[in-house]
This record gives sequence, C-alpha cells and structure tokens, in this order.
Amino acid sequence: MRAPRLLALVVLVSGPCFMPRLLCLHGKGSSGALLQERLKPLATQAELVCVDAPHPLGGGYAWWHLPPGERSFTTPVFEGWQETLEHIRRVWKDQGPFDGILGFSQGAILLAALVALGEMKEGRPLASCRHLVLCGAAVPGPFKREMAELMADPGARGFQALHTVGRQDDINPPEGAREVAAALGGKVLEFEGGHDVPLDEAALGAYRDLLS
Repeated sequence: MRAPRLLALVVLVSGPCFMPRLLCLHGKGSSGALLQERLKPLATQAELVCVDAPHPLGGGYAWWHLPPGERSFTTPVFEGWQETLEHIRRVWKDQGPFDGILGFSQGAILLAALVALGEMKEGRPLASCRHLVLCGAAVPGPFKREMAELMADPGARGFQALHTVGRQDDINPPEGAREVAAALGGKVLEFEGGHDVPLDEAALGAYRDLLS
C-alpha cells in the first residue's frame, strides 16, 4: 500500500507594515477630535495623532489669539505664541516620535512658522520631521521676514512637503498658500474646492506618494 503523500504548505509571512505617524494640527476654533474625524479617509495611510491647541476659543481651541481686526497673515504678533511653541515641543517629546506633521488652516500657518524659525533643523526639537502637509496655509504675519529668507535660500531641505491649495478658498486666499509653497519647496496640489482638507482620490494619492 502506497504511503499517503505529504503536502507542504508554504506560508509567506511579511514583516510589519510601516505606518508613518503624523502629528496633526487643527484650525482656529476647532479641536483635535474634530480634525481626527475629518481625516478618517487618511487613517489607512498614516497613524494620525490630532492634538488640541493650548488656547481655548469658544467651544474649541486656537494656536494663538489675534489683535482686533487682524488676521494670521496680517498681524505683527501672535498672542500666546511662546506657549504654543512650548506645547508643540512637549507633544513631540512626550507623544513622538513622529514622521511628519499635517496642518490645516491656522495649523498650517503654525507649521510654516515652525519651519521659518528653524525648528526642524539638525539639533532642534523637531529635527526628525521628514514629511509636511500644509492645507489652506498662509504666510505667518509675525514671521514674514523669516519666510522671505527661506524663499531666498532654496537649498536642500531636510523634509518633503505637500501643499494643498483650494482655488475657491475665501478664508486664507490661495495666493498666500502658493507663497508658502514657494518658500518651503515641495509639491503643490490645487483643487477646485474652498478652505478644506481635500480627501478625494487625487489628494489621497498625493498623500500616499509623499508618505511612501
């Protein structure tokens, strides 16, 4: 009687899937929880850590307060800026490491300011940051000079950036976001919408390309 044949089952086990971690910065008057909900379609591509800004504003939070009649791209001062800077450094230390940062609206302006002030340079607190996503950004008013210096020095950056620009944005005019993109470098994704984080197929593909 012939012995039964032994069948070998080969199982290919892949290593753990790398999921980049993004620190996510919400807009003025919003919160980490609201941004987390908005970014759900992006959660398959990155681990999203959405934190609250340190300054209460209405039912939400702000990264700084503004003098009456000023906007973040016109004001000469961000009231509460030092607290915000310390807050970001503390979050980076306590909840990191992070592979990148995503900022929307006031959060994107904050992200531009952090770059302009050199927070991501070698030896600085956020030096490990490698990916930036700026949605609906504008030039930070108090740091226009530093942004101009960045634009004048288009050398190699330690990060890759993606800027999303809504052509119908009536909160932070699109020309401001384009100016930030020119200063920081990186790719620009323009879309027909307004002041929002684009999450259509084209945008998700752009995020995937940046983070891969």
